[in-house]
Amino acid sequence: MSFIRDLRVAVYSLTRTPGLATGVVLTLSLGIGANTAIFTLVRGVLLKPLVNRDENRLIYVRQSAPGTRNANTSFSVPEIQDLRVGVKTLSEFGDFSTIGFTMVGLGAPREVSAGVVGGSYFKVMGLHPVLGRLIGPQDDGPKASGVVVLTYRFWSNTLNRDPSVIGKAVRLGSFGDRAAIIIGVLEPCVPYPQDTEIIANIVTSPHHLSATMVTNRVHRMTELFARLAPGATLDQARAELRSVYATMRTDHPEAYSKQADFQISANPLREQITSGARTMLLVLLAASALIFIIACSNVANLILARTVRREGELAVRAALGASRGALRRMLLAESLLLCGAGAALGVMSAQPMVAVLARYASRFSVRALDLTVDSSLLWVGAALAIVAAVILAFVPRLPSTETSGGLHLSSGSVRITGGISRRQRIFVVTPDRRVVRASGRRKHADHYADFAATDTNRYGHAPRPRHQRSRHVLRKNASTSDRFLQGRYTSY
Repeated sequence: MSFIRDLRVAVYSLTRTPGLATGVVLTLSLGIGANTAIFTLVRGVLLKPLVNRDENRLIYVRQSAPGTRNANTSFSVPEIQDLRVGVKTLSEFGDFSTIGFTMVGLGAPREVSAGVVGGSYFKVMGLHPVLGRLIGPQDDGPKASGVVVLTYRFWSNTLNRDPSVIGKAVRLGSFGDRAAIIIGVLEPCVPYPQDTEIIANIVTSPHHLSATMVTNRVHRMTELFARLAPGATLDQARAELRSVYATMRTDHPEAYSKQADFQISANPLREQITSGARTMLLVLLAASALIFIIACSNVANLILARTVRREGELAVRAALGASRGALRRMLLAESLLLCGAGAALGVMSAQPMVAVLARYASRFSVRALDLTVDSSLLWVGAALAIVAAVILAFVPRLPSTETSGGLHLSSGSVRITGGISRRQRIFVVTPDRRVVRASGRRKHADHYADFAATDTNRYGHAPRPRHQRSRHVLRKNASTSDRFLQGRYTSY
């Protein structure tokens, strides 16, 4: 209950300085909003696990030609067949190539970007459907029926998540028309190596069945994924890949020019997806942390400036018996209100910031394309608000009840407090920093009687004889000091 009272006092105190409160809230919202947005981006791209089953054993195999400055030359069908036969540390391979189709059958004809895959692709990738089924080994071969799987984004954005699309027939036109049946919708996942709208089996693409595609070793247009065999490590797979690849280069020198310097490598899929964006995101994260520090520093300066005006209030509270813990709790309540308001405004501004940053980060990692704002945004904002509140609560220096600093209350000075709408009240404080009550000690009463006599001389009145002076100092309101300790009176 005492902290609730502190919150009420904090609300009253902050309403007396709306300009400062607004400046603090806006400054904190900038720091908290930027940090929340960038942390959400870093978490979504670098830290969040992939939806792929057993992602730690899923690797991406890449062929490159540094001599011609080609970082990814893809693979040809004959090369993939050689790797399947020669590499034993990789249990399964999944191939993926991209082609454009004209799709007819779902409303108006539309151009779509399509992935063409073999029957083992989805098993290797460890993905699942949200509707229907995915392409499997039964869909391989030139005599198989054409089947299509819709990506989740295409199904959601273009088809409005219509479940009746399953089983519909479409025609796919590329190098020739092929009929196909929509058999499923893929779960939301990273659109790697390329963002596509549909995924079809090989028979839907006449080009993939042509002799050029099947037999030409230099016709490279297929990306390759694989899974580590049980008990095999990534280093073992890399060594075996390099050994088999060296044999391929020796057996087919016409396909691998020395000038191109063909090489093969293997990386975990998650590392492959995020490697291009890692440096950029870490730099953004460091920059956002610096922004937060600058925001807290600016707010601390504002709080310190306000504290200078509140030294008298804090000193009187301490003199009237408020402990350092109570004073610090009062400051913490004010900081929590300010930081909570700043965090709420920051989280609201972070959502559009995440969308802008995601579009920029998608140039470095396709994983940013499917970035969504979840409850982690609220948790990050709340955590930053608490950190800022604790920092700001311990910035001001509190007066000590054992020293005569602040207003030098031990010297018997007078402090007038109260608002415009309140009548002024005079507090007389004794050397031991307690308000003299009607039953105060005689020597204290005499001391303040002398003070009163001396004080009246300033107005031209002769001091009264000592025997006529009041022996007691009466307070106008017996509960004034108690109400002051509760925060109902504040001085500025």
